[in-house]
Amino acid sequence: MNHCTMMKRRQFINRTALALAGSTLFGCFDGNKFTFKKNQIIGCFGDSITFAGGDGYVEMLQEKFNKEKPELNLKFINFGKNSETVTGLTEEDHPGPRPYLFERLDEILDENKIDVALFCYGMNDGIYGKPSEKLFTSFKIGVYSFLEKMRQRDIKTILLTPPPLAEGHSDNDNSTSYSYKHPYPKYDSEVLEKFTDIILDMHHPYANAEIDIRKPLFASQKDCYGKDPIHPNKNGHRLIADTIFGNLSF
Repeated sequence: MNHCTMMKRRQFINRTALALAGSTLFGCFDGNKFTFKKNQIIGCFGDSITFAGGDGYVEMLQEKFNKEKPELNLKFINFGKNSETVTGLTEEDHPGPRPYLFERLDEILDENKIDVALFCYGMNDGIYGKPSEKLFTSFKIGVYSFLEKMRQRDIKTILLTPPPLAEGHSDNDNSTSYSYKHPYPKYDSEVLEKFTDIILDMHHPYANAEIDIRKPLFASQKDCYGKDPIHPNKNGHRLIADTIFGNLSF
């Protein structure tokens, strides 16, 4: 990572931390299911799990709404990007710095009319290492920063919890350096589960729904994952789409 990039990320996080310190994480969330309106455009933000080669849960949601609720005439746009984070962190054993959402978010919002944002981050944000309060604060700031960006543009937001890291990765804890190739053995239970709690507790005026996709995926790991513990298979993506659809109001 070059010096300018490091400074840019650090300055943004520091500014956001100050804003976070002077604000509240709790707003007008009332627990009701989110309702789409006709002709809305939904921007879907996330990492490679969202991107899914353009053939994952985002596209399945589009198909589902086209089939079951065609009168709504919704349009889902996939803005997922491989390896991306909202923490601005990168593990040592990674080919270059991870993409950082806030380095491209303003440009996306300037160039695209979006009525609703769908947010799904977390898998990469802990950079597959051990838990720490600093790490959890970085993720909380990232989520809150996204919500504040949506507030500025008056874009309602649906927050998704991170998917689980499926069973099957190495349980060998002899390494002192963790990465996507070699995650910390308790990364799912000690990091992603905490990220899930942060999402579900991150009440904010522009967090209009918080949907737990971790729980159903975790319960169906054998069907929803193959050899890759990070990326759900087609069954997993279908389950994500169905879970989102089932948590909406019509």
